[in-house]
Amino acid sequence: MGCDAGSLWEQSIEWGHQDSFRHVNNAQYLRFIESGLMVWLMAFGKVLGGENRAKAMLAGQGVSLILKSTNVNFRRPVTFPDTLLIGQRPTISSSRTQFTLNAVLYSYSQQAIVADSVGVLVWYDYDNLRKCDPGDDIWRILKAASHDSQGEN
Repeated sequence: MGCDAGSLWEQSIEWGHQDSFRHVNNAQYLRFIESGLMVWLMAFGKVLGGENRAKAMLAGQGVSLILKSTNVNFRRPVTFPDTLLIGQRPTISSSRTQFTLNAVLYSYSQQAIVADSVGVLVWYDYDNLRKCDPGDDIWRILKAASHDSQGEN
Protein backbone atom coordinates (compact mmCIF):
# COMPACT_ATOMS: atom_id res chain seq x y z
CA MET A 1 0.00 0.00 0.00
CA GLY A 2 3.07 2.26 0.04
CA CYS A 3 2.55 3.25 3.67
CA ASP A 4 5.11 4.16 6.30
CA ALA A 5 5.78 0.88 8.16
CA GLY A 6 5.72 2.69 11.53
CA SER A 7 2.15 3.81 10.87
CA LEU A 8 0.53 0.40 10.36
CA TRP A 9 -2.06 -0.70 12.89
CA GLU A 10 -5.15 -2.88 13.01
CA GLN A 11 -8.67 -1.77 13.86
CA SER A 12 -11.13 -4.50 14.82
CA ILE A 13 -14.62 -3.81 13.61
CA GLU A 14 -17.18 -4.06 16.39
CA TRP A 15 -20.92 -4.54 16.08
CA GLY A 16 -21.45 -1.01 17.43
CA HIS A 17 -19.45 0.54 14.57
CA GLN A 18 -22.34 -0.30 12.23
CA ASP A 19 -25.36 1.86 11.51
CA SER A 20 -28.95 0.79 10.81
CA PHE A 21 -27.91 -0.28 7.29
CA ARG A 22 -25.56 -2.86 8.89
CA HIS A 23 -22.32 -1.40 7.57
CA VAL A 24 -19.69 0.70 9.30
CA ASN A 25 -20.99 4.23 9.70
CA ASN A 26 -19.06 6.84 7.71
CA ALA A 27 -18.23 8.83 10.86
CA GLN A 28 -16.35 5.79 12.21
CA TYR A 29 -13.88 5.97 9.34
CA LEU A 30 -12.83 9.44 10.49
CA ARG A 31 -12.16 8.06 13.96
CA PHE A 32 -10.13 5.18 12.52
CA ILE A 33 -8.11 7.57 10.33
CA GLU A 34 -7.54 9.93 13.27
CA SER A 35 -6.31 7.04 15.44
CA GLY A 36 -4.01 6.03 12.58
CA LEU A 37 -2.72 9.59 12.42
CA MET A 38 -1.82 9.40 16.13
CA VAL A 39 0.03 6.11 15.58
CA TRP A 40 1.98 7.75 12.74
CA LEU A 41 2.63 10.88 14.83
CA MET A 42 4.01 8.82 17.75
CA ALA A 43 6.36 6.93 15.42
CA PHE A 44 7.44 10.14 13.67
CA GLY A 45 7.98 11.93 17.00
CA LYS A 46 10.25 9.11 18.15
CA VAL A 47 12.32 9.49 14.97
CA LEU A 48 12.58 13.24 15.60
CA GLY A 49 13.72 12.97 19.20
CA GLY A 50 12.75 9.82 21.03
CA GLU A 51 9.94 9.01 23.41
CA ASN A 52 9.92 12.45 25.07
CA ARG A 53 9.57 14.24 21.74
CA ALA A 54 6.72 11.94 20.73
CA LYS A 55 4.89 12.60 24.02
CA ALA A 56 5.39 16.37 23.66
CA MET A 57 4.00 16.29 20.12
CA LEU A 58 0.93 14.35 21.27
CA ALA A 59 0.42 16.77 24.16
CA GLY A 60 0.61 19.84 21.91
CA GLN A 61 3.83 21.14 23.44
CA GLY A 62 6.34 23.02 21.30
CA VAL A 63 6.23 22.37 17.56
CA SER A 64 3.80 19.65 16.51
CA LEU A 65 1.05 19.15 13.96
CA ILE A 66 -2.58 20.11 13.64
CA LEU A 67 -5.10 18.70 11.16
CA LYS A 68 -6.31 21.36 8.73
CA SER A 69 -8.60 19.25 6.57
CA THR A 70 -9.39 15.71 5.53
CA ASN A 71 -11.19 14.04 2.65
CA VAL A 72 -12.39 10.43 2.75
CA ASN A 73 -13.17 8.23 -0.24
CA PHE A 74 -15.46 5.35 0.69
CA ARG A 75 -14.76 2.52 -1.75
CA ARG A 76 -16.57 -0.50 -0.29
CA PRO A 77 -18.90 -1.06 2.67
CA VAL A 78 -17.44 -2.81 5.71
CA THR A 79 -19.48 -5.03 8.02
CA PHE A 80 -18.95 -6.91 11.27
CA PRO A 81 -16.87 -9.00 11.76
CA ASP A 82 -13.74 -7.63 10.09
CA THR A 83 -10.38 -6.11 10.84
CA LEU A 84 -8.92 -3.17 8.97
CA LEU A 85 -5.23 -2.55 8.41
CA ILE A 86 -4.67 1.19 8.40
CA GLY A 87 -1.53 2.89 7.16
CA GLN A 88 -0.34 6.43 6.54
CA ARG A 89 1.95 7.90 3.90
CA PRO A 90 3.26 11.49 4.00
CA THR A 91 3.57 13.52 0.81
CA ILE A 92 5.38 16.83 0.91
CA SER A 93 5.01 19.79 -1.41
CA SER A 94 6.79 23.10 -1.74
CA SER A 95 5.07 24.53 1.34
CA ARG A 96 7.25 24.69 4.45
CA THR A 97 4.28 24.86 6.83
CA GLN A 98 2.13 21.93 5.70
CA PHE A 99 2.07 18.55 3.97
CA THR A 100 -0.45 15.85 3.16
CA LEU A 101 -0.87 12.55 4.94
CA ASN A 102 -2.57 9.86 2.90
CA ALA A 103 -4.36 7.06 4.73
CA VAL A 104 -5.36 3.67 3.34
CA LEU A 105 -7.83 1.30 5.02
CA TYR A 106 -7.53 -2.34 3.95
CA SER A 107 -10.11 -4.99 4.86
CA TYR A 108 -8.78 -8.43 5.77
CA SER A 109 -12.20 -10.01 5.11
CA GLN A 110 -12.56 -8.48 1.66
CA GLN A 111 -8.85 -8.55 0.80
CA ALA A 112 -9.29 -5.05 -0.63
CA ILE A 113 -8.86 -1.36 0.10
CA VAL A 114 -12.19 -0.16 1.47
CA ALA A 115 -11.40 3.53 1.97
CA ASP A 116 -8.64 6.07 1.62
CA SER A 117 -8.17 9.66 2.68
CA VAL A 118 -6.03 12.71 2.17
CA GLY A 119 -5.43 14.94 5.17
CA VAL A 120 -3.60 18.25 5.25
CA LEU A 121 -1.38 18.66 8.32
CA VAL A 122 0.03 22.00 9.38
CA TRP A 123 3.16 22.47 11.47
CA TYR A 124 2.00 24.37 14.53
CA ASP A 125 3.93 26.10 17.31
CA TYR A 126 1.70 25.40 20.31
CA ASP A 127 3.77 27.64 22.58
CA ASN A 128 3.15 30.68 20.34
CA LEU A 129 -0.21 29.53 18.90
CA ARG A 130 0.63 29.89 15.21
CA LYS A 131 1.62 27.83 12.20
CA CYS A 132 5.34 27.60 11.61
CA ASP A 133 8.21 26.22 9.57
CA PRO A 134 9.56 23.32 11.65
CA GLY A 135 13.13 23.77 10.38
CA ASP A 136 15.47 22.08 7.93
CA ASP A 137 16.25 19.04 10.10
CA ILE A 138 12.60 18.06 10.46
CA TRP A 139 11.96 18.66 6.76
CA ARG A 140 14.86 16.40 5.81
CA ILE A 141 13.48 13.60 7.99
CA LEU A 142 9.93 14.08 6.66
CA LYS A 143 11.17 14.18 3.07
CA ALA A 144 13.10 10.94 3.62
CA ALA A 145 9.99 9.31 5.16
CA SER A 146 7.92 10.50 2.20
CA HIS A 147 10.35 9.02 -0.33
CA ASP A 148 10.83 5.78 1.63
CA SER A 149 7.11 5.10 1.89
CA GLN A 150 6.64 5.79 -1.83
CA GLY A 151 9.46 3.49 -2.84
CA GLU A 152 11.50 6.32 -4.31
CA ASN A 153 14.57 5.64 -2.19
